[in-house]
Amino acid sequence: MLIRLVIAWLLGIVVADILTPSLVLMGSIAGCALLCVGLLHRQPNLRLMALLALVGSLGGLRYQTAIPPPGADHVAMLIGRGEQTMIGWVAADPRRSDDGQRLVLQVEAVRVGNEARRAQGLVQLTVAPYPAYRYGQRLLVTGTLQQPRLAERPGSFDYRAYLAHRGIFAILNQPAKLTVLEGDAGLPPLRMLLQFREHCRQLMIRMLPEPQAAIGVGILLGIQSSIPDETYTTFSVTGTSHILVVSGWNFTIVATLLAGVATRLRLGRGSSLGLALSVMWIYAFFTGASAAVLRAAVMASLAAIGRAADREREPWHLLAGGCGLLTIADPHALWDVGFQLSALATASLFAFARPIEQRLSRHRPFRWAVFAPISEAFTATMAAQVLTLPLILYQFGNLSLVAPLANILLVPIVPYAMAACTLALLAGLIWLPLGQLLGPLAWLPVAWLTEGARVLAMPAWAATQIPPFPLWIMLGYYGLILAGWRRRLSSVP
Repeated sequence: MLIRLVIAWLLGIVVADILTPSLVLMGSIAGCALLCVGLLHRQPNLRLMALLALVGSLGGLRYQTAIPPPGADHVAMLIGRGEQTMIGWVAADPRRSDDGQRLVLQVEAVRVGNEARRAQGLVQLTVAPYPAYRYGQRLLVTGTLQQPRLAERPGSFDYRAYLAHRGIFAILNQPAKLTVLEGDAGLPPLRMLLQFREHCRQLMIRMLPEPQAAIGVGILLGIQSSIPDETYTTFSVTGTSHILVVSGWNFTIVATLLAGVATRLRLGRGSSLGLALSVMWIYAFFTGASAAVLRAAVMASLAAIGRAADREREPWHLLAGGCGLLTIADPHALWDVGFQLSALATASLFAFARPIEQRLSRHRPFRWAVFAPISEAFTATMAAQVLTLPLILYQFGNLSLVAPLANILLVPIVPYAMAACTLALLAGLIWLPLGQLLGPLAWLPVAWLTEGARVLAMPAWAATQIPPFPLWIMLGYYGLILAGWRRRLSSVP
């Protein structure tokens, strides 16, 4: 029942993105009417259909209320009106690269002459790499607002829609003037957490050489902005760029570690659950709290609660619960590509890992005990590709031909790299020379990742670019996969 309700909720969100707000409101009223009629009917199927219709209409209504259209005092109304002076604060952790920084400015007021007029809304700023800005800083910005660009052709990436799902309707590239004002805004706990993360990043840079330091920062802290473009390209070509982001696997490692700590300390069930939830959610916000990270944190939290209550549900219910809760909080997260890939990879592992493992176990060398780690990595790679590869090809067009081999050689090393980087970082927080002394311990597994990706990406045939294809082809593929999977399930005795 939970899975059906979540699917209805997600479909309602998708339909609401297509319809106008008035039609969504009418659909919500119709859903309530259907529920009333269904409850009075004796047939369970009709009652279920009425309930699903209501949940779908509520999903659409939640979507429409998540980011209301710009009002009269919205900063987007100033687009095309020449140079503007705005007062606001940095509302998200800046995204840095060698070329510059991207800031999300929460506008509070606009200066007109010598007076400040109230305004609201978000503006994305693109500024120079230095000086570095941080979450919560108050800024005075002068420049000309623009609309984000539209898709160049139907089916291609629509930057305007991408930002609109984040509540951003105006951008400002290279402001004419940018001044830091006194005082801070935002959530003080989040400010402190992000400042501590930046301190950890600086320590990692001082303990490891490049590009290993940047890779270690990406794996452990979730910061990819400092990874050199050349190094990031090698991971993309080899189909292992998922190593560089914080995902559900990171939370699995954290949960396993916490379970061991709780056992050692002989903590009770309630204390163990409180420790696990606290650490995992601090880690989620510590690493940036993206849609994929929050999904992984929600799923890990549901699993921990299930274990504590002796009611651990099957993985499909955890996935559905995680996606449902996350889209209740922010229905626009459904359009985040990272969230889509994370959810599809998880579903693909649930559906296809066991069948692939059973097939491989019938053949040498996969049935040999010594090949168990390789077999596990290969199985996970191939299973995840079933549902994620079409989306990757549709969004990016990059087909890695060395991805299976690269994942076999690199993915099993990630837990050791995380553990070694964590140990070196903790030592560096206590005393920097001690962290630098343990730096080589972390350098070894991270160097395996960077050099392995570089070597595997060297052949000209390592990856190929797929021409753009229409959306219906990808949806048709998923339809065929779903039909085949359901048929296989129905044939299992």
